[in-house]
Amino acid sequence: MAGKILKISINVVTFIFVFANVTSALQANESKKTTIYYDYLPFSSAYETQTTENIVSAPALLLLNNISSPIDVQFLPTTRLISELNNTNERVVCSLFKLKTDERSENYHFSLPVSFIINNRLYLRSDMRPIPATLLNKDGELKTLSSLFTGNNKVIMLWDIISYGNLVDEVLKTIPAKNKVIIQGLSSHGSLTKMIERGRTDYAIMFPSEVTDFENDSKPLHLLSYRIAGVKPVSSGHIMCNKNQASKDFLRIVNNKLIELYKSPSFVTANTLNISSKETELIIKEIKKMTSEH
Repeated sequence: MAGKILKISINVVTFIFVFANVTSALQANESKKTTIYYDYLPFSSAYETQTTENIVSAPALLLLNNISSPIDVQFLPTTRLISELNNTNERVVCSLFKLKTDERSENYHFSLPVSFIINNRLYLRSDMRPIPATLLNKDGELKTLSSLFTGNNKVIMLWDIISYGNLVDEVLKTIPAKNKVIIQGLSSHGSLTKMIERGRTDYAIMFPSEVTDFENDSKPLHLLSYRIAGVKPVSSGHIMCNKNQASKDFLRIVNNKLIELYKSPSFVTANTLNISSKETELIIKEIKKMTSEH
């Protein structure tokens, strides 16, 4: 009887030892993973199903599926996402779908471009008249955003914490507070499209692809839009990480993979889904530029 008890005890101890080691190994593997957050809600479905026709999601999905380093991909609303990036000093924490600006570069590390997209445009409420020709340049672009708010109470609706690029971010700072409506919470250009279409705001700055996505799920919209002078036709999305050596090491892996992907037909396809031939030419030009530089 004592022998049986001893045998059982040894087996229990062995099980506990093995379980502890397996648990420890799993925890170690989890700690080595790079956490990549995103605040672009449509990507949730793309990542879950591993398929998408969305021009924003497709390049990111292609990259994530080709990174050799272990990653953990999670959705977080913008405010919480930025908080995670700011509060973590040692481990690697990153975010998808971020514009690279001078101000952000002081606080974060960035990858090479993950995606290319036709840049932000200014959209007008559906019942508004076209912008006066005196405010446009010879190419039909709005000379400056601030000219729209001189001596009137018109408003532009903006998302909190979102960057619209170096030039636009700086101009927005000069627009009086009474002419701006700042939305906090979960950013959604689909929601913003609804608001401007329903007359809740006079102006909004959005990517054309976001408006097109909303149109595909709803009815066609007839919103006037204008390019903004000085803003490049094509924008790029990046992985943005907290600023430490571990992040630099991780981004080196990401960049090496991106340099490979730039030369692949799949990367071109992912960046040119459902856009016009003219827009496709602009995107391919940017991809070729990255290929030649790296």
